[in-house]
Amino acid sequence: MAVVEVNPTSTARAIGSRRRRASRTFAIGAGLLLVITLACFLWPPLSGVSTTDFVGTPLQAPSVQHPFGTDNFGRDVFVRTMAGGRLDLVVAALGVTVPLIFGTFLGVVSGLAAGTVLDRVIMRIVDAILAFPFAILILALSVVIGPDWNLWVLPAGAPAILVALFVTSWSVYARIARGETLSIRQRDFVVAAQVTGLSRWTVVRRHLLPNVLPATFTYALSDVVLVIGVIASLPFLGAGVQPPTPEWGSIIYDGRSLLGQAPWVSLCPGLVVVATGIAVRLMGQGSRILSGGEDA
Repeated sequence: MAVVEVNPTSTARAIGSRRRRASRTFAIGAGLLLVITLACFLWPPLSGVSTTDFVGTPLQAPSVQHPFGTDNFGRDVFVRTMAGGRLDLVVAALGVTVPLIFGTFLGVVSGLAAGTVLDRVIMRIVDAILAFPFAILILALSVVIGPDWNLWVLPAGAPAILVALFVTSWSVYARIARGETLSIRQRDFVVAAQVTGLSRWTVVRRHLLPNVLPATFTYALSDVVLVIGVIASLPFLGAGVQPPTPEWGSIIYDGRSLLGQAPWVSLCPGLVVVATGIAVRLMGQGSRILSGGEDA
């Protein structure tokens, strides 16, 4: 049998090269997302134009003055798209961050209590939630909660989306965190920490959470794309953020009847949604390699 020798130097170089490519991929995605975010938060107030102002001739083609043209009411589509993106990004960030924190913590608890009644109860709830298609579950909860519920500065429809995301999305993070915890808790550094007499909370805080979070955070970056897609699709199903508040999905939905006459009303916001998805996807791909979840 032939013996294959592995050159440690070449292996280290290959790993370093992959990590450098992953860092560049993450940086490109983060840079693109930063540009989109800054445009969404800074352009509407700096432009001096309201999302409801009639600024030009209806269905005016894209120009220097109106980069995305105007809609059938003469409103600036670019301003409305940036203002709508501000809402979508905030809802997506909240809709991912809260389930990420709650689901990761609950998954670590379940992993530490593996085989007990607590673990079985948590996992049965997770299985029940995951048994339903995500988009249908979000739509059903949004309709049940109601589109007219206002909360703080959030417009009508947005709180219902957030509650639906909070109720459903944590389950995936809990399952990922539980699997990671089951793997990590048997490692020498965790066993040594327990033998030295550290409390369970200290072991979780110092050793388990820092090693579980990279896996759940990487999934969270991919989940942002799914959440934005779900939010943008809700107006097509009769739910979501209520007019006249601009939102990416509602802007695209309102322009569906103008595709033959003024395709820019739907196409331009759609391209922004695609660019946002690409940016987050690049960040997720880079993060997955950097965290050791992918070898190539």
